[in-house]
Amino acid sequence: MKRTPEEKLLNPKPGSKVAAAKEFGIDLTLLVENLRLTPDQRVRNLQQSMFSLEELKRQAETGKKQNNDKP
Repeated sequence: MKRTPEEKLLNPKPGSKVAAAKEFGIDLTLLVENLRLTPDQRVRNLQQSMFSLEELKRQAETGKKQNNDKP
């Protein structure tokens, strides 16, 4: 019986590269969650992350300018 990719990630065979990744500390459940999404949902999540990062960057730059303007 063939195991699904999700089963392989959640219960990797001992000695496999997936098991090594898990032992190394990689959170495979996040990968499984992402694989459960449609490609469209993944793109939307990525875009939202990009927008959030740009906003954070903008706020950091605004804060730097305000601190440099203080006497």
